[in-house]
Amino acid sequence: MKKTANFKFGERLKYMRKNIKNINQTELGHLMDVKQSTISRWEAGIDEPEHDHVRALSDFFKCTTDYLLGTDVLHENPRVTPVVGYVGAGGINIPFDDYAHGDGMEEVETPPGLNDTAVAVKVSGDSMYPAYENGDIIFYIRNGADIDEEECIGRQCIIKVTEGSIYIKRLSRGSAPGLYHLESHNAPPMHDKTIEWATKVLYVKKA
Repeated sequence: MKKTANFKFGERLKYMRKNIKNINQTELGHLMDVKQSTISRWEAGIDEPEHDHVRALSDFFKCTTDYLLGTDVLHENPRVTPVVGYVGAGGINIPFDDYAHGDGMEEVETPPGLNDTAVAVKVSGDSMYPAYENGDIIFYIRNGADIDEEECIGRQCIIKVTEGSIYIKRLSRGSAPGLYHLESHNAPPMHDKTIEWATKVLYVKKA
């Protein structure tokens, strides 16, 4: 990479580290198996990472290598995603997802790679701690009132149960067809629930 490309890579790496994952240089260095000083030099545009590190970073941040390397366009006015309500990690939550598209409680910057159909919710509760904390912002795309079991089973998902409440839980099959268990890290599981829809979590912006 040329020096100008190095600098653009560094800017984007710093942005993704701070705004998408909310971790420091030491933590990122540990994940990439490099020193904190290496991350610092990458972000400053002094050194360039090897291809394997660029690929590992793009996988970690769930973005393309083109985005990190600066070969696509940075928007001067960032795209925004509507926050359409709260999702319960523990108890009952405030109903949501009934806003017209483009409306919502507030707007947050859209993470790279998500399109205009994405929406976001804020976590309310701590039953999924440490994976999700109260106030985290979760991005997802709802593709209809159904459940793609191949995509959702065994994963943490946004889930609407037929009673109307919406949670962020790990989804597993229940004791009979059409029933599901909703599992948390530090709260009792919710057994044999019927579900209106479920969709996997795409991005998390830490509170």
